[in-house]
Amino acid sequence: MLNARHLGVLRAIVMDYIRTAEPVGSRTISRKYGFSLSPATIRSTMASLEELGYVAQPHTSAGRIPTERGYRFYVDALMDRPQLSRDEVEQIEQQVDPSKREMEELLREAGKLLSALSPYVAVVLAPQESRFRRVEFVSIAPDRVLVILLADTGLVHHKSIAVDEPMAQDELDRIARHLTDLLHWRSLHEVRNLLLAQMAEEKAQYDRMLARALRLGAKALEAEPEADVYVAGAAHIADQPEFADVAKMKALFAAFEEKSKLVKILNECLAGGEFKIFIGSEIPVQEIQGLSVIASPYRRGGRVVGVLGVLGPTRMDYGRALTLVETTARILSRALTKQVG
Repeated sequence: MLNARHLGVLRAIVMDYIRTAEPVGSRTISRKYGFSLSPATIRSTMASLEELGYVAQPHTSAGRIPTERGYRFYVDALMDRPQLSRDEVEQIEQQVDPSKREMEELLREAGKLLSALSPYVAVVLAPQESRFRRVEFVSIAPDRVLVILLADTGLVHHKSIAVDEPMAQDELDRIARHLTDLLHWRSLHEVRNLLLAQMAEEKAQYDRMLARALRLGAKALEAEPEADVYVAGAAHIADQPEFADVAKMKALFAAFEEKSKLVKILNECLAGGEFKIFIGSEIPVQEIQGLSVIASPYRRGGRVVGVLGVLGPTRMDYGRALTLVETTARILSRALTKQVG
C-alpha cells in the first residue's frame, strides 16, 4: 500500500522527529531532505500516511509525528544501522575487560556504558540458570552473620543477616561446608526447595547442627531474588520532553524499582537468542508501555546466559541504539567467555 514517495516521506518524518521531538511539517521535509516535490504534494502524501495509521497530527495546524505503527514500519523496513566509531568500540572494550573484573562488575560497567553512550536507561539481566557453588558465613557481630554466596557464573552475592544467638566462627565454617556439600551445583530454585524439604524431615528435629545449618541457609536465601537486574541511567528519562509530566515519570521510576517487571521484559529475549525491539504497547508490562525497548542476549561460551538493552522514548534513535546494544552484547560475550577459559 506504500509507494516510494510514502516511504521517503515516512522515513523523513521519523528521522526528523527523533532529532527534534517537534511535529514535522511539509516545508521542513522539503527543505531538509531534498525532496523534488512541492510542499503541497508532500502534505498530500502525509495525509495519506495519516489515513493509513503511520503518522498522526497532534494539532490541526501542526505537522505530523510517527505513530507506533509508523515506528514499527520504520524499524522493520527503513532504518539505517550506523557503525560505532572506533573510539566508542575501544571504550567498550576497555570498560568490559575480563582481566580486571568479576562478572557482577562487568555487568554493571556494561550497563553504565550503554546508558552513557545512548543516552537512555540501560538494563542488564544477570546470567540465568546459575548454579550454586559455595557458601561462606562470617561472624561480624554477636547477632549478625555475613553470608557470601558464589555461583558458577562468577556472580557473588553477599548480605548481612540476623541470628537468634551468637555463633562461633568454627561452627559457622562447619555449617558452610555442610550446606556447600548438600547444595552444590543446584539452581537457586532447587536450593530453596531442598532446604524446605530437609527442614521438614524428622532428622532435622534431632540433629542440632543440621537444624541450625538449614535455618541459616533458608534465612540467607529468603530475600535473594531469582534474577538480578542492573539498571543504569534512570535519570535520563527526566531529560526527555515526553516525560515532562511528573505523574507519568513517577510511574516509570516505580516500575524500574520493581525488578520483576524488568525481568519479564528481558526474559522475552532469552528464548529467541536474537535482538528484539518492543515499541510502546508491544511491551508486556503496562507501566512501561510509554517507552520502547531494544535488547540483545549475551553469551558465555556460546550459550545464551543473559540479556542487556536500553529503554527510552518511542522517539529513540533506533538504529544507533541497536548497533550500540548489539556491539556491547558481543564484547561482553567475548569477555565472559575469556573468563571461563
